[in-house]
Amino acid sequence: MTAPSRPQLGKGVKLRHDRDGGVMLLVPEGALVLNPPAAMALGLVDGKRTLSEIVDAVVERFDVAPDRAADDIGTLLDRLAERGFILPAANEAS
Repeated sequence: MTAPSRPQLGKGVKLRHDRDGGVMLLVPEGALVLNPPAAMALGLVDGKRTLSEIVDAVVERFDVAPDRAADDIGTLLDRLAERGFILPAANEAS
């Protein structure tokens, strides 16, 4: 993912909050338990916000260096995109 990318969740992928306050990413094969920064980042993945905007929001909320947040969130989104769980915004699809 690049900074101007506007990622969105893939078909059948949803965020779910559990009773204990945790957040899971529900995917067709099961569920992934997310740490708070990842949960926040994926909660902002809506096809409207850029990767840069998502990173900025996470940096503002959590005690994490901007470069580290950009690397971690970019890697997370890339890995999820490889499995079809994250897609480019409709206007970015080729």
